[in-house]
Amino acid sequence: MNKLIITLLFICYVQGSFAQEYHPEYEDDYIGWKVIYKFKGYTKPLQVDEKKYSAAQLSIADSFANWMQASYQPKGGMGDIRKYLSPKKDIYAERYNEAVPHSYGTNAMTYRFLKRQNDKWVPENNLGISWTIAANEIPLINRLVGINTNKVCLFTIPAFDEEVIAEQPGSLQAAEKRLYDLSACSSLNRFIFYTKPNQGNDEPLSLNVILSKNNRFPFVHVTIGEMLQYAEDAIPVKTGEEKQSVAEQYSTRPNDKDFYTKQITDRYEKVKATIKQLREKYKNRLNEPAYSTYGGFSMTDLQNGRDIFLKTADGTAFNKSYPVYRVDPQLEPLCKTDKPQWIVVKWKGGSMDQSYFKHMHESIVTNFNFDYVYNFFFDPEKVKGKPYTPLHSPVSEDKPVLQEKPVSTKPTESDPSVFFFDDFSTTAPGQKPNGWKSEMNTNAKYATVVSIKGSNQNWLEIKGNSFVIPSGMKKPLPQNFELSFDLAVPRDIPWGAKALELYLCTQNKLNENDGFIKIRFRAGFSGRPGEITVETRFGTAFSSNKTDYPGIGFSNDKELNQVHVKLLKNGEAIQLLFDDNIVADLPKGLPASTLFNWVQFKHSNSDADNQTYFIGNFKIKKR
Repeated sequence: MNKLIITLLFICYVQGSFAQEYHPEYEDDYIGWKVIYKFKGYTKPLQVDEKKYSAAQLSIADSFANWMQASYQPKGGMGDIRKYLSPKKDIYAERYNEAVPHSYGTNAMTYRFLKRQNDKWVPENNLGISWTIAANEIPLINRLVGINTNKVCLFTIPAFDEEVIAEQPGSLQAAEKRLYDLSACSSLNRFIFYTKPNQGNDEPLSLNVILSKNNRFPFVHVTIGEMLQYAEDAIPVKTGEEKQSVAEQYSTRPNDKDFYTKQITDRYEKVKATIKQLREKYKNRLNEPAYSTYGGFSMTDLQNGRDIFLKTADGTAFNKSYPVYRVDPQLEPLCKTDKPQWIVVKWKGGSMDQSYFKHMHESIVTNFNFDYVYNFFFDPEKVKGKPYTPLHSPVSEDKPVLQEKPVSTKPTESDPSVFFFDDFSTTAPGQKPNGWKSEMNTNAKYATVVSIKGSNQNWLEIKGNSFVIPSGMKKPLPQNFELSFDLAVPRDIPWGAKALELYLCTQNKLNENDGFIKIRFRAGFSGRPGEITVETRFGTAFSSNKTDYPGIGFSNDKELNQVHVKLLKNGEAIQLLFDDNIVADLPKGLPASTLFNWVQFKHSNSDADNQTYFIGNFKIKKR
């Protein structure tokens, strides 16, 4: 029998928003799974506290694991599988797990941080992203622990604030909802699905799909009247627990025991009074759906006379981002049977602008066979005798499509003084540039090659991409060189838009602490010059202060505002030129022997379509 790892409370997920400048050498590699388990199913049952799990239920968790490993090949991290059951009673300060339905599932962790050990990659820590498939599971982390008892388990499923989104379509919440919308995914759009918004590091954004017979939602929305009754029913339970704790703590100090026991009684009398007031206040609305607030509420809120349904203590509106649910009472006892009542598929821990998370997301929505899983449990005749197969192979390689270089590039490529050159002519517009690597922006878009109306050349568009490097370039750069490129911005790029930054670093990575040149480009407005900042850091003997210069000819009043940029390094001297006009001149900018091993463009954020930069004819020549 396979060893089942029982999660005592809940699988601990870690928010995957790691530092954007973390780019390990295995970032684009299929590291794969630590072990391909090929689980065979269980032959014996298992009991945890009062819950008994049959061999059939435990074998379902095995099937989940096998299906996941067949559908997803971890990329940029190492994957491993853990199976788990409903949480045990009274652990990690969580109580009343008896009321949690019989659930069992499998969690696939992709560990992001790896290290070499005996010539193999192994996880360096437990940080990563997760994909879970579970039967009969509720969102445990969103339970209303202040009101729950061992008889009932209430919880919320956080939702986007639709009022805010309607009023502020340009808000971060609206953008997040659009980015993670699953409605266009043909593999799962016939099922119940939703996105749970980011609730902070303890509860990152997650994407959720529920498979149930005839798409029956397994949870029911609790009413105001029911929620008040549950709160009232919880009073003797909470009171008894607190009084028992006091009795144990002050067993040898009767006066203190009586004092604190009376305090408990008085507190809960206030709770009862608040519940009575709320029943009167909402006497005509007791059958309306109940909503909670972020993080739920506690008996202390009721003790202090707070209206637990409102957004704020002095507010008037419900917080509809936190609807209160419980498991459908008709389904609850059936969770003990061998057949799951619903299946939850969810993935979380990262964001779409992280390549390893996007790869996992695309593997799930593209490869995972949701229809097969649904039929396996809820319409088994359709898949009888058929093994699970993913919709597509879990491993795929994007083979770059190379276009023929124009004849005009041949003289440049044949010039022995040219160290590196790319006019982006071999990349078709709309594609990632061949020989370049970029990080995705907040809209999950890489830096791509584009064509621009009125221009006869290809351009690299950088729009909120903080990591864009010529990965095909040799290192180090020549000791003395001329680095040049065409730089352009669209009409009306605002003055407040984030600047484009160019870094040259001595280390084989971006390093803003020592050994670098940093140039910031910001376009002017209404024909006025732009603002250029040059900064070097090579010790006190060399220029190290940020210095601003006018970017003559670089403004925002034309359809395409273009300048030709040159950075000259000759011994200790650095010069920056726009259209062959000197912008900055640092005769003692760095040590003459300096060698650069890193070139990077960085644009930290873009708030609109016209907040973008274009790079063309990127060239480095020996001097």
